[in-house]
Amino acid sequence: MGDRQRAEPGAGGDTEGLRDDLDYGCLNDLVGHLLRHAFLRGQQVFAEVFSGKALTPLQFMVLELVDRNEGITHGDVAAAMSCAPSVLTTALKPLTASGMLEQVTVAGDRRRVAYRLSPAGRDRFLNLRSLIGTAEDRLLDGLAEDERAALARILRRISGRNSQLRNN
Repeated sequence: MGDRQRAEPGAGGDTEGLRDDLDYGCLNDLVGHLLRHAFLRGQQVFAEVFSGKALTPLQFMVLELVDRNEGITHGDVAAAMSCAPSVLTTALKPLTASGMLEQVTVAGDRRRVAYRLSPAGRDRFLNLRSLIGTAEDRLLDGLAEDERAALARILRRISGRNSQLRNN
């Protein structure tokens, strides 16, 4: 069979609808390709776990960053999320409209915008935050604890976030 790689239904992730005779060439050996599929699976699991909660993965990231860094600026949130400020603005609109997030001006520079959770927003987020463990467990189902830790370590190195400590 040479370099031909076949789809592996049941080998993790959502393989429904994949032909088992499809030739993937080198794709399933490319880390970038596999990361893309892992990312998409993570999005799918998040959507399942947070169904009906009116929260996207980007909005969860915003809320986590603001909760942990009250008064964080728009630019710092965008940088931490590795996204364009305009993408962040789109993610923020429903959070500010619902009253979960409050915009505040930065002392000494009224042009800069910063964020904090409203008291009601903090309560709601803390209730929602408890679901993230469920999403992680579903995503990483089948991996032992040491494999999960190794995967997180490797992904931090690949993403250039190796020096950033994991805070719970």
